[in-house]
Amino acid sequence: MADDKKKDAASAAPAAGGADGKKKSNLILVIGIIVGIVAIQTAAVYLIVPKPPANEEEIAQKAKEDSLRLASEAATKMGAVTEDTPIEAVVNISGTEDRFLKAAIIFEYDEKNEALGAELRRRAPKYKDLLINHLGSLSFTEVSDPGERDKIRKDLQRMINASLPAKMGEVRDVLFTTYIIQ
Repeated sequence: MADDKKKDAASAAPAAGGADGKKKSNLILVIGIIVGIVAIQTAAVYLIVPKPPANEEEIAQKAKEDSLRLASEAATKMGAVTEDTPIEAVVNISGTEDRFLKAAIIFEYDEKNEALGAELRRRAPKYKDLLINHLGSLSFTEVSDPGERDKIRKDLQRMINASLPAKMGEVRDVLFTTYIIQ
C-alpha cells in the first residue's frame, strides 16, 4: 500500500508540475503579446505624429514657407471686377498731333466687399475724368512701351485708391480691357 501511495504521489507531482509549466508558458505568451502591441503602437506614433522643430531656425523657416504659400495664393486669386461697367477713354497722345490712345479699364477688388464695388460703379464718371487726364499727359514713348503699361496701371490704381474713402477698402488692381494706339 505504501507503494501505491508513492506511485500516486509520483504521478501527482509531474501532473502538478505540468500544469504549473503550462501556466508559466501562457503567462510568457500573454506578456509577449502585450509587449509586441505596445512596440507596434509606439512605432506607429513615432512615424505618424509630426516631430516638433528642433530649433528656432526651423520654426522661422516653416513660418516663412507658410507665409510665402499664403502670399502666392492671394496673388493668384482673382477678386471681383467691375467688368459690367468698363471705363473707356480716347485721348490725344501728348506731343503728337495725329496719335490717339483708346483705353478701357476695369477694377479688381475683394469679392467680399460689395459696398466697394457699388462705390466704384457710382464714381465711374470721376474715374473716367482721371483716366483721360492721366493718359492725355503721357508721351508716345510712355504709352507705346509695354513696360510702361504696368507703371500706368499702378499709377491709376494709386490715384483711385487715394480717391476712395479710407474705410471703404482698396482696388487690388486696374486691368486694361482695351489698349489701342493709333
